[in-house]
Amino acid sequence: MRVLKPEVAQDRKEKILNWVVYNYVSTGRPVSSELIAEEGKFNVSSATIRNILKELEESGHLYQAHTSGGRIPSDKGYRAYVDNVLKMQRLAAAEKERLEHEYERREEQLDDFLKHTSRMLADTSKWAGFVMSADTDLDSVKSLNLLSIGPRNVLSVLFAHSGLVKHATFSLGHGVDNVSVRALSMRLNRRLKDLPIADLPQLIFKEFLVKEKDKGLEELLKKLVEYFRGLAKGEDALYLEGLSRIYSNLEDGNIEDMRNISRLLEEKDRFSGLLRERLRDCAVKTKALTGPGKRHVVDVTIGSENSLKEFKNFSLVSSSYWINGKAVGLVGILGYKRMEYPRMISLVDTVSSMMEGMLGEWESIDFEE
Repeated sequence: MRVLKPEVAQDRKEKILNWVVYNYVSTGRPVSSELIAEEGKFNVSSATIRNILKELEESGHLYQAHTSGGRIPSDKGYRAYVDNVLKMQRLAAAEKERLEHEYERREEQLDDFLKHTSRMLADTSKWAGFVMSADTDLDSVKSLNLLSIGPRNVLSVLFAHSGLVKHATFSLGHGVDNVSVRALSMRLNRRLKDLPIADLPQLIFKEFLVKEKDKGLEELLKKLVEYFRGLAKGEDALYLEGLSRIYSNLEDGNIEDMRNISRLLEEKDRFSGLLRERLRDCAVKTKALTGPGKRHVVDVTIGSENSLKEFKNFSLVSSSYWINGKAVGLVGILGYKRMEYPRMISLVDTVSSMMEGMLGEWESIDFEE
């Protein structure tokens, strides 16, 4: 009897595991040895396939929901599949081009940038997309820049000394001209530079708003005060879109999953805490990268690998985005473990790179010329 080299046997086992996971992700149905023999094209006997499946069960990579049923990936099986994907996968050129086109359109709008990004992730992935910007606690102002993007719209971009970037667009009822907005931006910068972000609402109110005579600038200052009050309270740090896709894809009518997700989102602090963990992990792993070129770490947590028990049937695919060597936020996808990991990983990697490029362009704008 011919004895395979250990590395050849291991490679065959990994390929069959990857095929099983991919097939289950694609169809949602347990995978039988007969199906592998018929469609897998592994050029091995049915007996060999059954032996390999048994080994994968014994190692905890696969399991059978029913004795006579096919195999289903465990969290360990998904993990092996994802680790293999991370070594090989890059986003298809056509999809990357479509994402770049979508980003150009969003850049023109410059309205609710983070919310649009999370929605784009959801629309492209067909799962839930999220974007979380880093906290502003104990941070101070490097610069606060205002840019007129139309007669009644102003873009605010805050850069903090930690590397944090916060941006918002304000729609006004009164018109404001570009010269007045630029002059206000210069006055604010001279006064607010190096001050704690938490002090901005009160200072802008006392030293700028109460003295302003121009109706348009007065309205803009009011909106700035409200916005920075929200930042001080940690509001609007998390944008989540596409939850309806999870609800509409409940596996086997699993209402408990819907209850778990709904309960978790009602307790927003717990979900935000989980994402802050992911942001810290991604930042540490990215800093550990060596070699030239801009690279990201895409972090994948599967089922029980997540710290929240409500996520036992879900996976998170996430990546941090960086400005000036600082991790300033997290982008990602939330979906069932039965997701198309190669595409999700590349999608998140591409979007985080695009966000860095766009935010970097905003920071390079010289507002005080």
